[in-house]
Amino acid sequence: MSQVPRTAPPVVRETPTSTSTSTPTLAFTTFLHERFVDVFLSQNRRAQFGLLLACCLLAFIWSGQVQAQGFAAWLAAVLAVTSLRYRFSERFVRRGFSPAACDATAQAAQIARIAALLFLNGLLLALPLLAFRQMSDIERAALSIILMASATASVTTTSGYKFLFLAFTAPMLLPLALAWATQHHEGRAHYSALGLAVLILLFQLFLLGMGQKVHRDFEESARFRYGEQGLNRQLQGALAAADLSNRAKTQFLATASHDLKQPIYCVNLLVAALNLRRLDQGASEIAAQLAAVNQVLTRQLDTLLDISKLDAGVTQPQLKVVRLDLLALQHQGAMAAVARERGLEFVLEVQDEVSALTDEALFTRVLSNLTDNAFKYTRRGGSVRLRVWCEGWNAVLTVADSGIGIAPEHHEPVFGEFFQVAAAGPARVPGLGLGLAIVRRLCSLLKVQLSMTSAVGVGTSVSLRLPTAANAEVLGRPACSAADTQGLTLLFIDDDESVRRSMRLLLEELGCTVYLADGVEQAMAHARQHQIDFVLSDFCLAVEQRGTDVIRVVRQLHPRARAALLSGDSTAELMLAAQAAGLPVLYKPLALPALLAVLRTAEPAEETLR
Repeated sequence: MSQVPRTAPPVVRETPTSTSTSTPTLAFTTFLHERFVDVFLSQNRRAQFGLLLACCLLAFIWSGQVQAQGFAAWLAAVLAVTSLRYRFSERFVRRGFSPAACDATAQAAQIARIAALLFLNGLLLALPLLAFRQMSDIERAALSIILMASATASVTTTSGYKFLFLAFTAPMLLPLALAWATQHHEGRAHYSALGLAVLILLFQLFLLGMGQKVHRDFEESARFRYGEQGLNRQLQGALAAADLSNRAKTQFLATASHDLKQPIYCVNLLVAALNLRRLDQGASEIAAQLAAVNQVLTRQLDTLLDISKLDAGVTQPQLKVVRLDLLALQHQGAMAAVARERGLEFVLEVQDEVSALTDEALFTRVLSNLTDNAFKYTRRGGSVRLRVWCEGWNAVLTVADSGIGIAPEHHEPVFGEFFQVAAAGPARVPGLGLGLAIVRRLCSLLKVQLSMTSAVGVGTSVSLRLPTAANAEVLGRPACSAADTQGLTLLFIDDDESVRRSMRLLLEELGCTVYLADGVEQAMAHARQHQIDFVLSDFCLAVEQRGTDVIRVVRQLHPRARAALLSGDSTAELMLAAQAAGLPVLYKPLALPALLAVLRTAEPAEETLR
């Protein structure tokens, strides 16, 4: 059994391949050599296991034919060599070698050290041949099979490299052939033994020829891998250059906004001055057209600069409490004239007072882009609805239209740069296709959860979800002490055991008494035995159970218990279920301030306080 991995140890030499006859470059030869050495060392432990297995088989055959002292000495030598290779092979092979300064001399020295290890392994495997004459015919046959099988395996594990192949197999097969040739038999048995010796030598030559083809295949594979790595390096370099160029472009546009907008501002002033003069009809039409074109150019340049500033990180939000209901009312008033001009119904639905912590100017830009998009893709006679309401601890704003809709395959690309949904008819929708790209970037900057539902021919609805001002105020507070939640008895439901254990540790640190459940059955068992102040449940549980179901049945026993849902996403099913049950929703990964915000709404029961 060979002790070398499945790769060849290349040296600096000319090697023809099946597809190329050019001389290998020094870089390629170094690559081959390093690959061989690395794989050889990485498989060193497995090689020692194979050596020990072969030696155990040989020991079993040999042990009955030699004195105990010789048998023990051989086993001790095998164990010593195996132990030394296990511990010191890497140091021995890499000694005095530096990949950064790889040359023919260093490579040859490494190969010589590997060959020495293999020669020692082969010699150890062949030592039982000393007792060949004392063995029975069956034992000789078994020993021959083991040695020839080890030699056969070495064809692939040495990738047919002649020097290493012979270093391992010659100490085994040549003495084996000699042992058969020198056996003394009577009659035809003597010629049979000589024939076996010749066959062993022919087998050695056959394996050597087979190894040459294996070596060519290995080198061709390595050449392909070497070329692939070169292409990968070129690709990475090109990507890095493109990224650097893109960042430079973005930074330039973001910082050069004043210089770019100054000439357009001057054009606006000149057009305004021109309109103050008495112009004939033709000149007046030219001035009006010039003003309209300049307005379009101004809007498009503002859009480009906005997205460049966002990409460059120049735009920083200024957070404050904003009345979203009043902001939506002002926006409706500003856009009402545009809606009438396009023949659209623009409806506002507001649920009382809704406040959130956000940047008013940036959030208004998000709302303007969504409304403008809805107007563009809604035919005359259609409607656009703007809704604002509270949902648990979140404020929600939705812009919904009855327009042409967006096909499912375009739901993601539509938020990319320069992408526009094709409208019906030959007319092209004006714009650069950057409106929704800016919306996505601004929502990410403002920590606003953005979602969209749309169907072709039905319309599009885009929702913005952000913490209410009360929730945001809680999130901004410093972490509370355990005294703030001391005495609460809490039932936590989740079908993941590791999540349950982690939540128990957190809640107990906050001074809560915690009971854990994986579903309705365990939750009801705890609810029957203990007073429950608060129920926190994952929305999606095992066996098609829902957190809302668990909370409902627990509240039948504890009507005054407060509750909240926990979820890793914001599906429509979750939103509808939470709204119907009047439950706040906490999102994974769970932040401690958000958890404390809902726990503060609970009061410890009197019996719990006692």
